[in-house]
Amino acid sequence: MKRLLSLALLAVLPLALHAKPKNELSKLAGTYKGETRAKDETRAQSQEGTYAIRHHTMALDLGKDGTATLAQSPTGVEEITSFAHWTVQGDVIKLTFDPIDKQPAPEPVSFRYNHKTLTPATYNHDLWRTLPPPPLKH
Repeated sequence: MKRLLSLALLAVLPLALHAKPKNELSKLAGTYKGETRAKDETRAQSQEGTYAIRHHTMALDLGKDGTATLAQSPTGVEEITSFAHWTVQGDVIKLTFDPIDKQPAPEPVSFRYNHKTLTPATYNHDLWRTLPPPPLKH
């Protein structure tokens, strides 16, 4: 009887492990946004336009189905939108981008998840030359 129970547990365990990522995708799905303002700039000053420095923004929409849309404005002037698929491993969310036409796909980007905040861990340093991407809040 013990042996039969052990075998049944071993048969069910891989199914339980396989089901976990889907629940985790649902839990983390949603829209995350972040912006970097000039040093010591308050939100009120930002809204009045007191500072001439443009804001560097990033928005990430994580779909429950594992798809993602990343909108980046590293210069504060134009926005770059990319489409990807996302996975979770521990506290890291990894975006793998879809290729566009016959061009190779951009390198993957990853974020560390901590209390509804995504902090960029790996990103395109050529794109974000002057400032690193901002943390994204849910």
